[in-house]
Amino acid sequence: MIFLFRTHIVFYFFVFTLASVLFLLHLEFIHSYIFYIVGFNILVDVIFKFLNNLNAKDSAIIRMIISTIFRFFFSLIFILFFHYFSGESTLIFILNFLSVYLLFIIFEITILLINLQRE
Repeated sequence: MIFLFRTHIVFYFFVFTLASVLFLLHLEFIHSYIFYIVGFNILVDVIFKFLNNLNAKDSAIIRMIISTIFRFFFSLIFILFFHYFSGESTLIFILNFLSVYLLFIIFEITILLINLQRE
């Protein structure tokens, strides 16, 4: 897994630890499927990082935009899949999902800006 940098692994560990702590506190605004949400976002992030590194010839910015669009569509499918098979507290699930999704997007944009400043 050479394509995963140390910062990505630290970020995944941070998000998983944060979700674990919030889940163990039994807060009302944390859904019981928070680990599925975090796992899905980590899986999608790793897959798109792997696919982005396969096509090193293309423009990196275009690949990042396309991967963000696909990540959004896969996220919508994940939310609809959850809503279809489990009707319990969908609003809390969606709010938790959007929180984790935004964390990943902000992290991705930050890494992209750091890489662009180097060039």
